[in-house]
Amino acid sequence: IPLQTRLSFLGYFPVTHPKEGQRSIIGCKASKTGLHSPSKDARMTYYIHTPDKVDEGPFSIGELDRRFEQGLIDENTILSTSESPETFPFQILKSGPSTEKVSPLSESPNQSETNKNHSVWGILSFLWPFNQIRRLGDIDNRGLLSLIGIGLIPIVLFTLFIGMVGRPFVFSLTALYFSVLWAILFYHVFPAPNIRIGTSIYCFLGTGLVSISLLVGFFSLPHVSLPIEWLNSELPAFRAIAFFIWVAIPEELCKILMIYVLSKRPEVYLPRTLAYYGMICGLGFGIYEGLDYQLGRNAAFAESQVEYLFLNLLRLTSIPVLHAVWTGIASYLLGFAYLYPRRKWVLTAAAVSVPSVLHALFNTFNGTITSLGISLMSVLMLILYLSKHDAFDIFLGREAHMRNTQRSA
Repeated sequence: IPLQTRLSFLGYFPVTHPKEGQRSIIGCKASKTGLHSPSKDARMTYYIHTPDKVDEGPFSIGELDRRFEQGLIDENTILSTSESPETFPFQILKSGPSTEKVSPLSESPNQSETNKNHSVWGILSFLWPFNQIRRLGDIDNRGLLSLIGIGLIPIVLFTLFIGMVGRPFVFSLTALYFSVLWAILFYHVFPAPNIRIGTSIYCFLGTGLVSISLLVGFFSLPHVSLPIEWLNSELPAFRAIAFFIWVAIPEELCKILMIYVLSKRPEVYLPRTLAYYGMICGLGFGIYEGLDYQLGRNAAFAESQVEYLFLNLLRLTSIPVLHAVWTGIASYLLGFAYLYPRRKWVLTAAAVSVPSVLHALFNTFNGTITSLGISLMSVLMLILYLSKHDAFDIFLGREAHMRNTQRSA
């Protein structure tokens, strides 16, 4: 189709520039009074139509050329002008020279001064971003905006609450903030199917409120007390046994309580999905433990203010993640126990003992290179368990099939 025919549908047609003798199809539009002047058409702005029906712009012809050179748009990009809702491809503009490049010979001194003033006001208008506030909902930076908003929450807490409420309340909000932050991260990156936000909140709050209350109630019983001498023993073996029996096992059982409740629902949860929910339960546990240490124990353990601040940081970042990893391992193994009841007791015992051993060893050698190695090994074990999902499933499924075959024979 000839170019002039294509442009006729848009109201554009070629004209001859009076000074340069060039034919131009950009910004020259028919009207009841005739042609617009070249200087006015050169200031015409354009909008880019994206597939998600969000218009980007306005852009000048020069800006469109630069975006084309950078590969941000191509010849098939759909455009419209500020004066007409009709759309056309960028190729129409590329097929003729831009009238933005007007020869200086065609400009009078008054026109040059006017263009200069327009240029200054254009820059000032560009530097004032709030003229686009009405298009905020259409801007394609919602993810960045959300991330920055999450990052500003601590300063909001400090500004609004630090002088109005006590330190425990501020520490509680801070611990909750970091746990929720980790939960959001796990939700977006964890490779598990059929994850539901409602169930995630149920596991998070259920562990932080119900499970923790049961754990505190257990240690408040008259004849239940921690073996302090064993926990502070100079022999690592004695410390490991004490931490395994009196710290690791009770805490790991507490963290998987919500997973047990989920298993009683009629819905079937895959092991990977239960591993994710288990990690959320571990984060819920991190609220209580992190708050408990920030309010008292860290100040008693720290030998300096710097160490105290760093211990608080660990209780908000690394330690909750380790709890999430250990509970994720336990919940993953429980997922197979629920799918294959014949191996239920073996897998349940492994689900409790494996993370409890890792937990106890970490506490035994806390603050040393050994504890760092145990932390890394815990994360590696969770990743390797998840990668062996299909192998676990095939092995346990084949074993169940062989048992059913032998029974039928």
